[in-house]
Amino acid sequence: MTRFYAPASTGNFSVGFDLLGLALQPLSGELLGDVLEIEGECQVFTLRQSGRYVHQLPSNCDDNLVRTCFLAFQQRVGKQLPALAVHLQKNLPVGSGLGSSACSIAVACFAFNEYFARPLDNASLLNLMAECEGGISGSVHYDNVAPSFLGGLQLMLPSSPQVCRSLPWFSHWRVVVSYPGTVISTKAARDVLPVNYTRNHAIQYAGLLSRFVSAMYAQDEADALDSIQDVLAEPYRLRLIPELLPLRAQMLEHGIAHIGISGSGPTLFALCKSDQHAEIAAKIFRAQYEKNADAMTHICQIATQGARQL
Repeated sequence: MTRFYAPASTGNFSVGFDLLGLALQPLSGELLGDVLEIEGECQVFTLRQSGRYVHQLPSNCDDNLVRTCFLAFQQRVGKQLPALAVHLQKNLPVGSGLGSSACSIAVACFAFNEYFARPLDNASLLNLMAECEGGISGSVHYDNVAPSFLGGLQLMLPSSPQVCRSLPWFSHWRVVVSYPGTVISTKAARDVLPVNYTRNHAIQYAGLLSRFVSAMYAQDEADALDSIQDVLAEPYRLRLIPELLPLRAQMLEHGIAHIGISGSGPTLFALCKSDQHAEIAAKIFRAQYEKNADAMTHICQIATQGARQL
């Protein structure tokens, strides 16, 4: 039996709609992501499922992303492959804003590529992951699959053959992610956004993102924090997550740097400059969502490693 893992991620990071993605690792050491075990070869592809959020997956395993990825991987390799018996441990909630589908896709594609002696290079593998993800969200984008596959804070590079580039990070930054136990599909979260934005929107968005990237390279923490603003998605998604503004006001009183929507939501993230602030943010989140059995809150650091064999 061979075990593989890919971490959760938060897309957008407020300032980088569809262009920034951060891989997450809880300080506790817990694996916040999906685990895939390849148990061996068999006559017909079979999938067992377990994990905290297995109840959110389709009951028919033929509809599972892992099987979809195997078929897509086989097609990309261009030859019939031996069928596999696999076991998915689903540790991320579906439709949560934590890159749940991207995580399953990343661990599955990575695992199949490793098992079959790496017929695809990293660039081809990442493109395959993004295409599989696009079948779920309705459009091809890399801001969850890239960090889940590669780790780190990834900046997407549209129209570049490199696809993405890893950005610097502040090692003392903590990201507290809190899933309320409810679901917002990526498609539904996109449907509330305008079809077109004004020129002022475009200029403001580009200016904030370029300022953030520059500040990260310059290691100018104050400028980086000041630039983390969501001018494209948050104003329209507030109707889906009305508790965001009251929680932000509460956290700002404690000196917490930023609170925003993780991906398309409903998970929220708090960016904190210290472990002490992270503990405060986690306490506030848990008080807000603790009544829901599916809810979870984690204090995270950057996951420098992406998909890997355990």
